[in-house]
Amino acid sequence: MATYQTVSRTDLQSPASSPRSTPDPDVTERLRSRALAEFTFTTPDTENFDGIDGAREEDEEDEAELVLFGGPSAASKSHKIRLQSPDAATGDGGFVVKRPRSYYFADEESRNKYSEFRQSAIDGDTVMELARMPWPGCAMPWKVKTISSTGIKKCVLVGHPKIPITVEETRRKRSRKGKKARIAIRKLIRAKESKKAEEERIQREKEEMEREKRTRKNREKKLKRKARDKAKKVTESDATAVTEEPKQTKDASP
Repeated sequence: MATYQTVSRTDLQSPASSPRSTPDPDVTERLRSRALAEFTFTTPDTENFDGIDGAREEDEEDEAELVLFGGPSAASKSHKIRLQSPDAATGDGGFVVKRPRSYYFADEESRNKYSEFRQSAIDGDTVMELARMPWPGCAMPWKVKTISSTGIKKCVLVGHPKIPITVEETRRKRSRKGKKARIAIRKLIRAKESKKAEEERIQREKEEMEREKRTRKNREKKLKRKARDKAKKVTESDATAVTEEPKQTKDASP
């Protein structure tokens, strides 16, 4: 008959940490003697310590206490930040990728360089002349269609025969306006008629006044002319009477 054995979980799992082993005193002594043989011990120099302390004091002067992050209201701490200005780098300044001086500055050109510039440069007249010159190798006449002013209609009508089209005119239905619109139109017509009648009346009165003025002036001219003719006749009759009296006295004297 088979027998069963009860095993707990702690027996199955390995221990969390192995038991510490005691160091071997021989090995420890051998390592210590080797370390003493490899390193040498010297006394420190006090002058170097003074320079280090001075530099540390200068660094501490540059330190500033700033509250960068607001912590809890109960405990307010100030964080120290060291602010250092970068020192000017010693050496020649310039670009990272150095180029010759002629790349940035144009010195006086030599004769050969000047002749090269003159050969490579062209003026505007030359450009216009070159534009008028034909370029047989670059011409593509099959991609260009020339249409003259007389042939536009012919080119447009090719393949489009004339087709008569009948257009039916639909009679527009006359719509009657509303009552308010009709009343407003009547008032407008009456106002226009009354304005026209008033203008005609004013024009008639003006013409009548001008006519009366002309007739009055003509009447005055006629009266003045009559008075002038009458006065002239009187003077003429007086003159004839004076001339006849001396003749009668001459006839009576012999």
